[in-house]
Amino acid sequence: MKNDIWLDENDLSLDDNSDAFSYPPLIRCIKAEQSWDAQADTNETLCQLAELEFAVDEIRHKHTNNHKCLDEILDAFYTLWLFSSSSQKVPEYKLNSVCYALSMRSGTNTALGLVLVHLLERAKLEASLALSQGEIVVHVAFSEEEGYVIEPSSGHQSWYIIPENENNQDKEQEKDQEPMELIFNEESLKLYLSQQKWAFIAAEKFGHALSCVEQLMDILGDDPYERRDRGYLLNQLNCPKMAKDDLQFFVDECPDDPTIEVIQHQIKELADHNNILH
Repeated sequence: MKNDIWLDENDLSLDDNSDAFSYPPLIRCIKAEQSWDAQADTNETLCQLAELEFAVDEIRHKHTNNHKCLDEILDAFYTLWLFSSSSQKVPEYKLNSVCYALSMRSGTNTALGLVLVHLLERAKLEASLALSQGEIVVHVAFSEEEGYVIEPSSGHQSWYIIPENENNQDKEQEKDQEPMELIFNEESLKLYLSQQKWAFIAAEKFGHALSCVEQLMDILGDDPYERRDRGYLLNQLNCPKMAKDDLQFFVDECPDDPTIEVIQHQIKELADHNNILH
């Protein structure tokens, strides 16, 4: 029986952009890494992923019960394949890389969550990334009222069920809690690119961060905040005129932003710089 893999097993290359938007989020994240890491062996990464997908197919074939299927996939993910957070001193931009996570079986909650969600979806489970109390988690829904919340770096899972007849006190308590925000499809890619952008900036890898911004702008269009960040990065990369144009765009679009005075000061410095050069 032929396995139904995400990509054609005879063409694991990601060089063709023609149907990039049809790829699952994890594949698009892997593809995104090619733009800032020319040495990234994405074909090797996809082969590593395919091996995990085949293993998940076997689990799904063995367990038609979704609860048992989830348990076995999580057991394999954390105890057999040994995915976990890292105790080593590794730069955040590496730990956040899905290619690094698949190769080294280690990463941030976002990288591990993207891999885990991909494999759970492979098993036909309703899984997604989610933001809960400021932390990235994996959410697996079994119905509208029940499901699991999984901590990606440890595999710790919490079962929840929403009672059919909640009393008023329960509802009031829920209002005081920040609701879980589910992150689907393209939103996952945007989250990944945004986190990588800030990790690269922190490491002063401004060219890599610029690549993230440009990919975000492919998704978001002329978003003023991405234009602001691009202006900052272009300035760091000694492109003052282009930087000034981006920062001015931000000022024009977001005049009430609390950082506006800082941005205007930067624009003035860039203008002065250009005048000196001329």
